[in-house]
Amino acid sequence: MSKRWPKLQTRISVTWDDPCGVINQPLADAIPASCWTEGRLVKVTPGYIVLASSQYADGRGETVVGDYTALPIGVVTGWRRL
Repeated sequence: MSKRWPKLQTRISVTWDDPCGVINQPLADAIPASCWTEGRLVKVTPGYIVLASSQYADGRGETVVGDYTALPIGVVTGWRRL
């Protein structure tokens, strides 16, 4: 995928192919699942991106914690702004 990533904190929807494994199944069942994840883009590296679906203070107000999804760049098939 050659499309540049938007600025951090931009809300996006990312489409990606989830690798799968099958055991004792026909070869035809061994296909990646097409997925999407939505959230704020909070990190971009050469190898992966991170989306935040929720972020909040840790109770003491010292650290931001959250619910994050890290996606390897190689599984990403596209993205769009929300």
